[in-house]
Amino acid sequence: MDDDPRLSHYVYIYMASRDKPLKFAFIVGETIEYLCIKICNAFNISPLARHLFALQSYSTKLWFPCGHILEEDSEKYRFNFRLRFKPSSMDRLREIDLNAYNYYFEQVRKDVLDNKVPDIVYEKHKHELIGLGVSDMYRVMLEEELPREIVESEYKKYIPKECIKRHAFFIRKPIHNALTKLSGYDAAYVKEQYLKQFERMAPNYPYEEYTTLMDKDVPNLRAKVLLRVTIEQVKYCEIDMGTWKTICRIEDISTLSIGKNNTVLIGRRTGIPLCVQFDTKTILLSFVSALDGYYRLSVKWNFNLCSGDSSIITPSLERLQKLRCHGPVGKDFSYTKLKEKCANEPGSYILRESETEYGVYYIDVYNKDGTISSQRVMETKPDKFAMTNSARVYESLRHLISSFQNPNESIYLGKCLGFSEYDKSKLLLCASENVVNEVAADEEIITTLLQGGPRCVPWNELQVYKAIAKSDEDLTRTTTMTNLHRAIWRVAKGKKLEVIMKILKTEENNYTKEFLELVGKWSQLRSGALVRLYGITVAPTIGMLLELVNLGPLDKYLCSNSKSVLTVDMVEATVCLATALWHLEENGVIHGNIRCRNVLVHLHTDNSFIVKLGDPGLFTYTEDDIYWIPPECYTDLTSAKYSLQADIWALATTIWEIFSRGASPPKYHKTHTVKMFYKCGNRLPPPKDCPNEIYKLMLECWGKNNSISRKQPQAIMRDINQILYEVYNARRTHTYATICPKLFKEADGNNDENGSIFTEESKSNSESQTSLVTDYTSIPFDDNATEQLISYQNQDSSSDELSFYLRWLNNELYKMPVAGNGSDCGPSREDSSSKTNKSKINDKTFNSKDNSQWQRTYEINENLDVILLGRIGEGFYGEVYKGTLRRRNGKEVDSEQDVAVKKLKTQEDSENVLDFEREIKIMERLKHPNIVKILCSVDRILVMEFIQFGSLLSYLSSHRFSLAYKTLLGFALDIVAGMEYLGSMNIVHRDLAARNILVANEDRVKISDFGLAQVIAASDYYVFKTLRNIPIKWYAPESLRHNKFSTRSDVWSFGVTMYEVFSYGVDPQLSIRVSEKEISMTTITDLLNALERGHRLPCPDNCPQEIHRKLMLSCWQLNSHERPIFATLREDIEQLLCNY
Repeated sequence: MDDDPRLSHYVYIYMASRDKPLKFAFIVGETIEYLCIKICNAFNISPLARHLFALQSYSTKLWFPCGHILEEDSEKYRFNFRLRFKPSSMDRLREIDLNAYNYYFEQVRKDVLDNKVPDIVYEKHKHELIGLGVSDMYRVMLEEELPREIVESEYKKYIPKECIKRHAFFIRKPIHNALTKLSGYDAAYVKEQYLKQFERMAPNYPYEEYTTLMDKDVPNLRAKVLLRVTIEQVKYCEIDMGTWKTICRIEDISTLSIGKNNTVLIGRRTGIPLCVQFDTKTILLSFVSALDGYYRLSVKWNFNLCSGDSSIITPSLERLQKLRCHGPVGKDFSYTKLKEKCANEPGSYILRESETEYGVYYIDVYNKDGTISSQRVMETKPDKFAMTNSARVYESLRHLISSFQNPNESIYLGKCLGFSEYDKSKLLLCASENVVNEVAADEEIITTLLQGGPRCVPWNELQVYKAIAKSDEDLTRTTTMTNLHRAIWRVAKGKKLEVIMKILKTEENNYTKEFLELVGKWSQLRSGALVRLYGITVAPTIGMLLELVNLGPLDKYLCSNSKSVLTVDMVEATVCLATALWHLEENGVIHGNIRCRNVLVHLHTDNSFIVKLGDPGLFTYTEDDIYWIPPECYTDLTSAKYSLQADIWALATTIWEIFSRGASPPKYHKTHTVKMFYKCGNRLPPPKDCPNEIYKLMLECWGKNNSISRKQPQAIMRDINQILYEVYNARRTHTYATICPKLFKEADGNNDENGSIFTEESKSNSESQTSLVTDYTSIPFDDNATEQLISYQNQDSSSDELSFYLRWLNNELYKMPVAGNGSDCGPSREDSSSKTNKSKINDKTFNSKDNSQWQRTYEINENLDVILLGRIGEGFYGEVYKGTLRRRNGKEVDSEQDVAVKKLKTQEDSENVLDFEREIKIMERLKHPNIVKILCSVDRILVMEFIQFGSLLSYLSSHRFSLAYKTLLGFALDIVAGMEYLGSMNIVHRDLAARNILVANEDRVKISDFGLAQVIAASDYYVFKTLRNIPIKWYAPESLRHNKFSTRSDVWSFGVTMYEVFSYGVDPQLSIRVSEKEISMTTITDLLNALERGHRLPCPDNCPQEIHRKLMLSCWQLNSHERPIFATLREDIEQLLCNY
């Protein structure tokens, strides 16, 4: 194992069965999972049982996720190797792997001896503890054939330390008496009884606990709680309360989304998502990996709950998915699945990992004579494979399989049966062996009458109105076989419910069976993402009573409200739609008619956009449905009614409609040409302004016809939730207001999508609108292959007809409406090329064959490029991205550096262009350790050093429990040093706030964002002459009243920033008490009047009065000349540091 010359780095592994750590070599870049596999292999723990084990930090006791990359600095790598995920029973563990069972025994034994089992308390369990010790001594006597006297003389090795400590003089006699009475048992039985007794004492072992902040029912309030993760559920307990409450069972978790500031959103089958916040990313990853591991071992072995961090993704699972290879499911499962799924088709096969040997695979093949045979495949060397009894070596498993594609050979490998998320195999080691999977009911019960599901409603309880007129069709969509009516259902005396009735037309009685089947499948569904079925009527006609969704079909709503629907609204609508599809899949229901017109808008507010998927109705496919039907169904369109993969394809096209503002793909008179378009691997291009992350999701749903290359419903829901969670802050009120210097009135700000993660390059330019970028056709036959983008030009087809269609489609898409063009959904797109910035920068759209990440590259000069990644912030006229600065030496890349890139927004006016150029000029002058460093600039792009830990405001919130006053004063000293330097350069910052301070490391902060900065030249102040958004809560009175700015107004802002720092990020909202009520000063007039009357922000909770007096109140003198200068503040802080 250590012969590889690259194995020059080592980790130390502490084993439960050994006193001293073992030394394992590793290669830099290997993952934690791979290291764990090596340890399991060394200790003969099988490939099946190894998924129960994980590596824990020896010092912090936190767990490392599977995908964590081992780095060169090996000094920090000391791990505990432990069974982390508890199987459903010890009998099950012993049956699948005796070595794993024995290791678990040693782990339990060591934890008992070291008093590391929290549930075992000496006062409660003292007799049981001594009993465990005696059992252990007896086991050693049997296993090692030692005389009782020798074992008894070493009793301290077997009795827990706490027992010896409390019974030092009285413990030997009861031990002696107990040992003399024991006889007639074997070691295995004694070990089994030991674990059973331990299970009674600590039934939740080995649970994990995490301290976190959790959202409460009160808005913006989070409580400090303990989270506990066990094999069955996640619980919480408020600190000092002592009562444990269940958050959800493991099987009820739907998604995990990682957000900013070390937050995690726990999506649940029922109930609203729950947000928790951790002190550090390491703690967060430990917690998330616990939930993900138990979910994989209890519910879906082939699925990772979280995709928000690469270290959470299980590397071995990714590789198996690419290979379409099962895990170590065993021969019995494989043979049974082949018989059930292969449809007697010779050459059908299953590729699976061995249960007992590492580097060994089995290919189970359904033969021509109806028998099933197995071929053993060994990995002889890394990436070298051979079959048993064959000398031929293959470069990969794909290479091996492709060598047996001839139906006339003795071994024929034709159709591969890949794994399914719903396989119930022996891999679910933590799943209950007795519980049958049940679908959880939705908690959204409209009335108690509906608790048992939809009702059969008598006609006399209904008041039915005339059929919906054409002008009212927006309530939902009708078909030719049904009529829609508004109705009132009198559910009880004095209570009524307005509903929609879908009634089968009298002349369509031949569709009665199909209509009842629709009622039957829709009645079993309980999800807030679906239009709910309240009940049915059977006389005088058959009908469905459906939830009334007042805002109507989504396609028309998007078209008529394009100005008010934001990008984040469309993302949230996509989340609802993905949730609906996942719920359908969980219940085994195929929709068959997912279209934007069948999605209804339930709610649209400033903070929410909720849509619901309606029932499919009675329908027949036409040629107009081609865009929603996958190519594998073209020969028989009706087959799409019964295909989950067709629903996934239709979902992607519906998402395309959503981001096209309700417009459908343009109709073309030759349907066979459209089919040829898709069969050649082409896909619809991204809608204008569609975020790259969303289009990438569409492409993944438009994959080839199998569950490997086409993203599946829960994965879709997981990924879109992650996107939504990252943009959720876009809905929060901006901290800036607009000032009018004479009238003191606040003007409305632009209702745009500030705060979204979606980058400027997601707003497609005219070039991307007139070229068709298409999806991959298949995954190449290679183990390490990636899904590749192809274009029509790469296809062999040279059909003039298809070429004409491509040009026609480009032209039609180019004429489609965009946001802000009003309610008309007809062709109205302006030629964006006429508005293109005439920048000197060579702006090149990144077009890699690997579509895993879409980027944009800017060429600064011939030796310098900057690559834009995700957006991380924005100012008044600029957006800030994380990027990579790439230095080249000729054609070779010399070095790469993480950077922050500020880029002017595309549609800014000439005044903002001048402001941005002024900001660049100011920053080019600055060189100070407490000011963010500029690396280079050209025209409308500013490249700065990347500050790892983000804004001080976020850092304060996420580390509030670990930041001492000394650390906070250190931050204050850095800020005042940077501001003193700015003053010496005659620069006024004008936007000093915690959000604009960046945390470089635990001991250093830097001032950033000079978007409002001004050079004050010879005078000592600057008068602001234009109206715009400003951060009023940080501004001095003279700035609010007279627009005067100086270093003394920056001192006022410094005091407000200190309030933020010592309150750990509390919003500096001034409130005054009037008639025993606290009233917030939210308008500029109120705020200014309150400040001039002497009202000031109070001392933050637990902040020393001395700090409040010297660093805050002194800065808030109404007379600006009475405020301290930054040099004086620096001296005050240095003195305070001596005191703390």
